[in-house]
Amino acid sequence: MFVVIRCVLGLLFVISGGEKLLSPTENFLYVIDSYQMLPRPLEQAVAVVFPWLEVMTGVFILSGLWLRQALATLLLISASLMVIVGQAIVRKLPLDNCGCFGELIHLPLRGVILVDLSVFVLALLCLFNIRKTARFSLDGFYAGQEKV
Repeated sequence: MFVVIRCVLGLLFVISGGEKLLSPTENFLYVIDSYQMLPRPLEQAVAVVFPWLEVMTGVFILSGLWLRQALATLLLISASLMVIVGQAIVRKLPLDNCGCFGELIHLPLRGVILVDLSVFVLALLCLFNIRKTARFSLDGFYAGQEKV
């Protein structure tokens, strides 16, 4: 079960980041700007770096390489996204779509909070059950399953 959860989480982040990478950077920059949290130069850096962070985190989770670190990164990303979306809801920003999946999937902000909370809880469960989560992983292959 934990291997399936790991794969779902990994795929979710590969797809989310991949969609942003395949679209013009300006699209994601517009989304970041809509949340009104960062200065413009930082927004531009985030628009370039964040999709790669999502894809790489997803790949590491899928493959099970450096699994603990990848799950910890996933926890940090999902917690950050909950804060960002939460502040937009509290400030009543006029956003009808989170922009989380680019143009692939449109989710209202309240729905995104639930998705991010679910990702957070599932990643935490995987981290607390790392031995089961690491089955069929590169960490398990290289270190021996008992040392994960």
